[in-house]
Amino acid sequence: MKKGLVSLAIIGLLAGCSVSSNGNTPSKNVSYPQEAEMQADDFVYKLYTEKETYDEFEETAIYAELTYVGDQESIVISHAASPFYFPIKELTRNYEIDYAMNEPLIHTTLKKGVPFKVKYEFAGGYSDEDEAAKREFIQTIVDKGFPTGKYVVSGSAQFYVESSIEGENPNSYDMRVNIGFDVR
Repeated sequence: MKKGLVSLAIIGLLAGCSVSSNGNTPSKNVSYPQEAEMQADDFVYKLYTEKETYDEFEETAIYAELTYVGDQESIVISHAASPFYFPIKELTRNYEIDYAMNEPLIHTTLKKGVPFKVKYEFAGGYSDEDEAAKREFIQTIVDKGFPTGKYVVSGSAQFYVESSIEGENPNSYDMRVNIGFDVR
């Protein structure tokens, strides 16, 4: 009887230790859309790729857009070099392709209903601590473009809007969506 209870307790503990995804970690068993959009307050963030499948080393057409849809004619947002981040994960090899960016404080005026649009450009890299295969993979992207694989872009729009009320904290935004594309 005690052995049975101990076995059940161990099985319960093992089941409780399983790792689950919070929805933000790309999984190679999941299909990702070509386009994703979300709205937060008066802002709409859209991330999309023009094609679901690219040829190996073909130039990708991945875009991010931020549109102000509020009541004012325009609004000023503050952000790093760009409000858009494009970190990518290659699911077949399980490689993270970081997205580095300078972080000056830039102010951009968004006009109501007019999308602020930026095309993805590679801004990643690797370190000496990365395994040789990953360094070679990243260098291939730099030199030629994306090699064959399944990719997920975990894009985000990160910015803030100063409050018009003296002494009130700015409204901070971190809007995130995932899209995917294949390279064959």
